[in-house]
Amino acid sequence: QHHPHYKFTKIMFAATRAFIKPSYFCKRVVNTKTHGNKNLTRMAGSSSYLAPDTYHSMSTADDELIFLHTMLRASNLEKTMSFFEALGLQETRRKDSEKGKYTLVFMATSKGAPEIEITYNWGDEEEVFAPPSRSMGHLAFATADIYKLCHELQEKGITILRPPRDGRMAFVKSPDGISVELLQKGEALKPEEPWASMENTGSW
Repeated sequence: QHHPHYKFTKIMFAATRAFIKPSYFCKRVVNTKTHGNKNLTRMAGSSSYLAPDTYHSMSTADDELIFLHTMLRASNLEKTMSFFEALGLQETRRKDSEKGKYTLVFMATSKGAPEIEITYNWGDEEEVFAPPSRSMGHLAFATADIYKLCHELQEKGITILRPPRDGRMAFVKSPDGISVELLQKGEALKPEEPWASMENTGSW
């Protein structure tokens, strides 16, 4: 027989779970493997809320709409992947289709996080790729230190189009012109050089 406090705790958790953001649980178990007598548990980052296989293991009993990914076309798969790897994304899975003559590469900030789906069509670039439309808008990622990330991107040859002069926001573009917004987690950082006086470059 459970202690009355146990029942109260269950009721309170059920009543409040809908109001707790996934990022509140910054270390959640997403995969547990048994090795001998030890359980090896991998913890997910605060951006992870999907199962490692995304939608395949989702229960239909949960009728909530879940965001999965954004698809981007790439004229050069390696360059595009290198750009997003510089931002901190990792390849989560891929598919090569001989019949359809394309490659799909999924990347995310961590296993189980919403993904970008990079579509690379085999063949002549002019036949399979069109530049992005302004209707696309941008992707956005939050970082723990926007100055540090922008410095690392610069060292990898990526132009900071909109420098983080305010310690809050910056913009870069992928090799195919997809605009990416970078935002500082929490409060804005104090303005500092070289960013505070850096001019904008081009458009984003």
